[in-house]
Amino acid sequence: GNTKTQDAESITFDEANETVTFKFGSSVAPGAAMLHVSFECELANDMAGFYRSKYIVDGEERWMATTQFEATDARKAFPCWDEPAVKAIFEITLVVPSNRVALSNMDPVAEAPFGEGKKKIAFAPSPIMSTYLVAFILGEFDYVEGSTKEGVRVRIYTPVGKKDTGRFALDVGTKTLSYFTDYFGIAYPLPKCDMVAIADFSAGAMENWGLITYREVALLIDETSTIQQKQRVAYVVAHELAHQWFGNLVTMEWWSQLWLNEGFATFVGNLATNHLFPEWDIWTLFVNDYLFSALSLDGLRSSHPIEVDVRSSSQISEIFDAISYNKGSCVIRMLETYLGEQSFKQGLHVYLKRHTYGNAVTEDLWAALAETSGKDVKGFMGTFTSAMGYPVVSVRPGAQDGTLEVQQTRFLSNGDKDDSGTVWSVSLEVRSEAGATNAIFNSASGQIQVPNGVYKKDKWLKVNAGQSGFYRVKYSEDMLAKLLSPLRELALPPVDRLGILGDSFALSRAGSMQTSQALDIAYSLANEVDFTVWTSLSNNLGGLASLWRAQPEFPSIQKFVCATLAQIYAKLGWDAKSGEPALDTMLRATILARLGTNGHAEVIKEAQARFAKYLSDPSTLAADLKPVVFEIVMYNGTQETQDTLIKLYKQAASSEEKTQILRVLAFHPDPAIIKRAFEFNLTPEVREQDLHLAFVKVGATVHGAEVGWKFLQDNFDSYNSRLKGGHIFPRIIGMATETFTDEAKAQEIEAFFASHSVPAAERTLKQSLETIRARTAWLARSKEDVVQWLKTKGF
Repeated sequence: GNTKTQDAESITFDEANETVTFKFGSSVAPGAAMLHVSFECELANDMAGFYRSKYIVDGEERWMATTQFEATDARKAFPCWDEPAVKAIFEITLVVPSNRVALSNMDPVAEAPFGEGKKKIAFAPSPIMSTYLVAFILGEFDYVEGSTKEGVRVRIYTPVGKKDTGRFALDVGTKTLSYFTDYFGIAYPLPKCDMVAIADFSAGAMENWGLITYREVALLIDETSTIQQKQRVAYVVAHELAHQWFGNLVTMEWWSQLWLNEGFATFVGNLATNHLFPEWDIWTLFVNDYLFSALSLDGLRSSHPIEVDVRSSSQISEIFDAISYNKGSCVIRMLETYLGEQSFKQGLHVYLKRHTYGNAVTEDLWAALAETSGKDVKGFMGTFTSAMGYPVVSVRPGAQDGTLEVQQTRFLSNGDKDDSGTVWSVSLEVRSEAGATNAIFNSASGQIQVPNGVYKKDKWLKVNAGQSGFYRVKYSEDMLAKLLSPLRELALPPVDRLGILGDSFALSRAGSMQTSQALDIAYSLANEVDFTVWTSLSNNLGGLASLWRAQPEFPSIQKFVCATLAQIYAKLGWDAKSGEPALDTMLRATILARLGTNGHAEVIKEAQARFAKYLSDPSTLAADLKPVVFEIVMYNGTQETQDTLIKLYKQAASSEEKTQILRVLAFHPDPAIIKRAFEFNLTPEVREQDLHLAFVKVGATVHGAEVGWKFLQDNFDSYNSRLKGGHIFPRIIGMATETFTDEAKAQEIEAFFASHSVPAAERTLKQSLETIRARTAWLARSKEDVVQWLKTKGF
């Protein structure tokens, strides 16, 4: 009856705070009101908000329009209260050209012609949800369709003519939705789940409710895809589907709890992938891909706590990093190990049920898990989420059998002493020949009893067994010496061999043990057979080679690398054995790439021969060997090789192959050839979403970092304007700077960014500078030690 309408007298914008204020003539009465706003938005090509993306059909350029709203870009498309806790029901109507497919979070409920060559589509109302999860897309697609055993329709939308490339994701997607329905004990709340491959996409994928978007390489698989590519797609699909519950159904209160969304989706994404593909040994891979990368970033003073106070858009975008995702998932895995699988699962069910369609904070999750497990979850987890960093736990034998002297301090990768006095609640899982057990250690130092007769002083003991704890272990000399034989004889499970290897290299970097001791451990792993252990070993040897790339001893380090890999190379050779495990296929690629870029003449010659054959008949080169062959021939090739690869890039049908080529074009010892790769990188041939790929390998060659850094400075404005505000430019800045090894360089980098501000890269830059200084110290500290070790071993 008494509805009152009034127009705003003034509309003012606050650009810095991204707000708009409507001022009315008389006050607006409290209670429900409806605000009508007409607005327009520019369809930019910046991969943020409502944006346009270029795709090619039969050689013709066309444009699709799509959205990416997380974290704060829904406001670029329409006026809204753009915060995760302000949830609403969205009813979306689109007017689009008649010959285009239009999609949104929900299915269409009405469609009618709308003037010349257009149609108007109204979509069903969404559940109550946050703005960052709203999505709408129009373009041309083909799709494959299936449904889950619970009856949810699943479609994978692919570029026109490529619908078969969606079949792998469809199979993974339908099974994973069912898996999570069982795991969480809650049905997927929408009638459909669409997944769409987008040509230009800043992140890897985005969990918009019911309309998940992906960059093509994270969704599409064809007959030329590697196993590694399949793993990536399976995991990314599982990660995004996990968000449909964790994030979408229950949403973090504010971005400072981003880790709740991302850490959790990362953990259960791996859980689901492991369930579907047990042959991939996901939890061992997890240690290398997630735990080690998180420990590496969190060993810096410039890291941040899992829960971090963020206010501005640029601060929010900075925390989509290895702390939120990787440390987040690692501490959740540690908690699951501590509580046991059943209590953990029941606690999640309670948490999701209690906060369905609402928002929650970390303490809400702890409360639910404490109820189902009867354990003090907040006490156990508190320091891991609220404090920065993690402990290094030093162990030595106690006075009698069954006791250990233990102490903990914060680990810093530059070797600094930490004086904060932080104490973590450490779950010490231990394993020996006699069995396994665990104890909680939550003081700065003390003696602990190892229960059940598991530890005898004259026998080996592995601490952090299973590597579920988020900490590093430093053994006394005699305890470390006793571990060498079970390492060599593979008496420890792969995940524990991996832990000893990873910790020893990290401790030597920080100056807590000699680098020669880490090299002894590496050398003792020559009989190793496990893919993940080899990957870590290869990465650590690569890291050492990168550190020494400009030193006169570099050729000796290359010889050592080739010698360490000789046995496994002889075993695997070049060609897949029939019916071999997937991980052997992946291992072959890792080993060949490391040998072929460290001067192994036979491997180089074979790679060049296979490349020549590939050029005349692409079917001759196995999918899993293709990226390796590209890498080896580029590194050992000429300008002509580079031109050939650029030609292949232009002809490549899949994003996967384009990515493989962009990653290696600048991988070469000659600065002129490196520079040409960067020049190609800035041509219109390369999409904005791929601009970082040229920088991936700059640290691995003697001139790469120098040329990459200079190129970045010379073309700063171009990169900055093309990549404004997204995640990609900070990544480039990190890769272009972090592998230097001298103080003068650190100062030059600091000076440059003092006059070239990139707000979204502030944290990245601090981390880079700290990394440079830590590397500089490591090189200085370990120089004589490593030279001596190489001599003694005859390299």
